[in-house]
Amino acid sequence: MEILGYCVYVAVKYLAYAGWCFVRLRWLAPERARPVRAALLLGAGRLVFGIVVGAFIFLAALSMNNATRNAPLTYFSIYVPVRIIEWTIFHLLVARRVQWRASVGWVLGGVVISCLADIPLGILEGGIVPVGRPFC
Repeated sequence: MEILGYCVYVAVKYLAYAGWCFVRLRWLAPERARPVRAALLLGAGRLVFGIVVGAFIFLAALSMNNATRNAPLTYFSIYVPVRIIEWTIFHLLVARRVQWRASVGWVLGGVVISCLADIPLGILEGGIVPVGRPFC
């Protein structure tokens, strides 16, 4: 059951990322051809990027959580700032230009989407905030 739970978590993350990339394409780059295909590819890219970055911050998050014994503090101190950087990079890949209000809104929305997509993992791990795992 645990493997199935992690598969559901990864699927939820992918669908959330692809969906948010689709919103981005329709919102700030409506002239782009094949937005569904592009969103699916960008969602996969965002998922892989999050795994790679997550592998690098894994030890920092685990160490901070072990030191503070405060999972929410660790989560919001490490994962949220990293996600702001990740979504900013993806914004630039998709839009290729900055439209301050819309750009900031989309990046912050991506951070919220990423955090909400962690809920299945939190449930899988007993209702706690998921820290010290290699996904960002």
